[in-house]
This record gives sequence, C-alpha cells and structure tokens, in this order.
Amino acid sequence: MAPQRAEEARRLFDAACRSARLDQDPELPLAAGRGPGSALVLAREWGLTDLEERLVSAIDASYEPTWDDDRGKFTWGMGLDEEYPRGQFNAFLATAEAAGPGRWTALSAAPLERCPQVVDVDFPRVALRRAEWVGGTLRLGLAPLQEEPHQRTEFRIIGVQSGHWQIAGPEGATVRTTERGLVVDTPLVTTDLEVTVTR
Repeated sequence: MAPQRAEEARRLFDAACRSARLDQDPELPLAAGRGPGSALVLAREWGLTDLEERLVSAIDASYEPTWDDDRGKFTWGMGLDEEYPRGQFNAFLATAEAAGPGRWTALSAAPLERCPQVVDVDFPRVALRRAEWVGGTLRLGLAPLQEEPHQRTEFRIIGVQSGHWQIAGPEGATVRTTERGLVVDTPLVTTDLEVTVTR
C-alpha cells in the first residue's frame, strides 16, 4: 500500500509500530518472521532513522547474518537451526538491504525503463556480485563458486546498441557481437569486468 496510498499506509504502519512497541528497543531475540524485514523496508523508505537503527541492531543480534563462502551466499538463519534458510523471511530482509528513501515508491510508481540485461549466466557455477550500467560502460563483478583459471564461462548481454565493444578484465576475456546480443567469454576467476562501447 505504501507506494499507492502513502498517507494511509503510514498511519497503519505507525499504529502497528506502537502496537509492536517498535518505538523502543525490541525484546531480543526477535521471533522469526517477515515483520521485522518489512518494517525495515518501510523505515528506510520513509527515512525513519531511529526506527531503522533499532531494527538493524535487533535483526543483527537475532537473525544470524551469515556468509556461506562454499555456496557463495549471504543469508539469515533466523535462529531456526534449519539446513536451508527460509526463503520468504530472507527475501524481506534482502529487500530491506536494498531499500532506501523513496525506492519502494519509485519502483512501483512507473514502469521500469527498458534497459540492456545480462542473461545466461552459468549460475551457480558463477554469480554476479555487481552489474551496473554507467554511461556506455557495463561494470560487472564475477564471483565463481570455485575459481578455475583454466576453465571459462560465458554469458550474454542483450538489448544493447550495435557498435564496437571493448572489454577490460582478466587476461583472455573477450566480447563479440552476435545476432543474439553480445557474448562475453572470460576465465572462471573472481574479477571485475568492464564492457564499453566505443564509437
């Protein structure tokens, strides 16, 4: 409701915060659930820094934020002692990590502009830790599950204009234009790549 009916959403949110006593330090540990993550999304959306700080502190203390280097993942265990982290609970917390003032509203306010996309990444063998267009340059961060410098991986970039493309990255990385978009071929190593159109 927040992006479409901001005033009504804020009234409901404020009432829920009072009911849950989020105007003070929450009792720890927090119970596992979606509530703290969704509250953090909205606290960041509306710039409620005091509430944001309380929630971040309680979430960090209660929800077991964990890097799994073997799987290349960051998750929250939620104190549930389960083999696999809960998807819905983690989704709300991950959304909160990406949240900021006005971002939820901006995402919902209008259709996203069509933009070039990175597709056909060989996941989970390799993941992207960064994919950002800056001007005519695509900045990528590759994170393989296991580095294998003598092995290669490739992915495509679609929706780009024609032109002469160059790549900066590890030795042996290449980019070529095909009818199905750009194809990037690179050694399977943790690296940063830049793919740039030159005119």
